[in-house]
Amino acid sequence: MNLHKNVAKYLADLRYALISPPIPHVRAKDPSAIAYYLYALDKVTAKEWHWLGYLFAKLPPNQNLWEFALICSHVAAHVPDLGVKFVDALADVCTGSYVEAQYEQMLQIFAEVFCIYRILKMPWSKDANFQHEPKGANGKRPEFRVLAGGAYFIFEVKAPSLLEHQRRRARAPTQIPARLHPDLTAALNASGGGGALMPRDNPVKDFLVDANNKFVGFESGGGVNILIIVWDDFIYEPLASLIGETGLLTVNSFNRIENKAVQYRAVDMVVCMRHLSVFQQGLAERELPDGRETMFDFGSNPRTPNVHVPTPWGKPVPELITNGLSSLNYNDEVLRDVAEYRTPELIIWLGGTTEIVSNDP
Repeated sequence: MNLHKNVAKYLADLRYALISPPIPHVRAKDPSAIAYYLYALDKVTAKEWHWLGYLFAKLPPNQNLWEFALICSHVAAHVPDLGVKFVDALADVCTGSYVEAQYEQMLQIFAEVFCIYRILKMPWSKDANFQHEPKGANGKRPEFRVLAGGAYFIFEVKAPSLLEHQRRRARAPTQIPARLHPDLTAALNASGGGGALMPRDNPVKDFLVDANNKFVGFESGGGVNILIIVWDDFIYEPLASLIGETGLLTVNSFNRIENKAVQYRAVDMVVCMRHLSVFQQGLAERELPDGRETMFDFGSNPRTPNVHVPTPWGKPVPELITNGLSSLNYNDEVLRDVAEYRTPELIIWLGGTTEIVSNDP
């Protein structure tokens, strides 16, 4: 593999020897990964302050950041210069100390890196070709495109800003995951539920609109278009926004034009990934859930999978994609008795316990 010049110079860096010894999670058999790690280290620590400065200053290398370097090496083998783009984006995200918006941007970059890495690991045909941010006929650029077997498979990755929502969620006595009829919301407020956490559905709507606008710039060529939404562990929130009583993929959608539900005809499937919490735990050096070794792993718990929602108008999506994203259909029997995958109308938090009010069967 021909390394980008910004990375190749680190193969002769004296610090290379410090990272090469047999440290358990540092697989020194990948010399380009060490070079990517050193490149990222220098880019981040050159900043006056960076959210990752502390972790990059540690020896041996932080396991999650080392995995990031390995991923950069892996993706660059398929898409030249993409590993460098990932490092540069991560390093350049911080322009001031403790700016929360920049922390959230960093999580969004990790979400993009994670999803593209997982897409590349899918068992595509040997003739597969990969493109990062290809330009459509309308000038818009989705995240990633795969040409395999004569068909195009296009992916858009989105992650919301959730920090303030997470704080409000922790304080709220009740939560309304999906939009209710205005009269019901007013009744809840009148009954003392005015502190209820409202739906976080506008970002989901914006994600669908933006993904659809990007996908329409391409001919499908027999493939499919996938929107991936990376959320935290409260996966019922995007699900309620998509398939709840007024869900965006239903005839009762709250997004309407001339009293008709807006359709996102170029989107064949939405995949909801419960992974932002994993990134947050990993960056805080806390134990990762569900047997993960790094924050870029899928968990081993069969009851906490990612979940996908085919659109009513969408084309069938190959299993290599849903399996590659560790995703089950939202109505899979495995999930029917798992609360996080239901779409409740109201959640009442009772001192550490949860009461769910739902019309689900």
